[in-house]
Amino acid sequence: MVQHILHRVLWLTPLVLQSVIAVVMFVRGLHKQLYYFFSYTVYVVLSNLVMLAILPYRQVYLWSYWIQNLISWAIGFAVIYEIYATLLKEYTVLQKIGAYLFWLMGVLLVSTALWTAFEVPGSDVSRLVQTLFTLERSVRIVECGLLATLFIFASFFGLSWKTYLFGIALGFALFLSMQLAVVAMRAYFGSGLGQLFNWLQQITYNLGVLVWMFYTIKSWRPADLRVLPKTELAAWNETLQELLHR
Repeated sequence: MVQHILHRVLWLTPLVLQSVIAVVMFVRGLHKQLYYFFSYTVYVVLSNLVMLAILPYRQVYLWSYWIQNLISWAIGFAVIYEIYATLLKEYTVLQKIGAYLFWLMGVLLVSTALWTAFEVPGSDVSRLVQTLFTLERSVRIVECGLLATLFIFASFFGLSWKTYLFGIALGFALFLSMQLAVVAMRAYFGSGLGQLFNWLQQITYNLGVLVWMFYTIKSWRPADLRVLPKTELAAWNETLQELLHR
């Protein structure tokens, strides 16, 4: 009984907090600057409310769960691209190159998952489940890699710990790193530790939402990218621009 109540609390708390985040973003006009993150926030709230409504219908809930995940993975991937695009908006050439790389990685992710599905023996259902697990693992690996790169080069972008953009990246890093660890452990140990994995995922997602809430509610202003100091990143952008115009 206690575990059931705690599970519901961990499920419902992010919905309340993300509803507040969405309202704050809309009031402050941040939904125009960070359209994908705002869409992700609203989608998570609405989709989870639907999941709560269909919870008694087990078969419908199972299929809806995977559909919800597929859409959230796609939007989450778009959010990370949005962070990069916002940081690089003053570096137009690098921004375009980044966009091409994101499209390429998206195609590779889907191709890897489909290839795995055809290689797995068994029924169509088992192939589908294996495809979804493979796709999730691939998405998490790429997302974590992109966020790690973001933090490594944060000094080049002039990021401050007091920017909501960095807060969004930090929140994603918290729960995506655990999601990747859970996916890896699930692939190694199987479904025997499924309940433990669910607890870990819920707790880290709550922590990520708390970070988003903290950085969104605080009245900090984003770093002004127009006054960033000259860095190697700017030099790379200028060099690439010159090469493209030859």
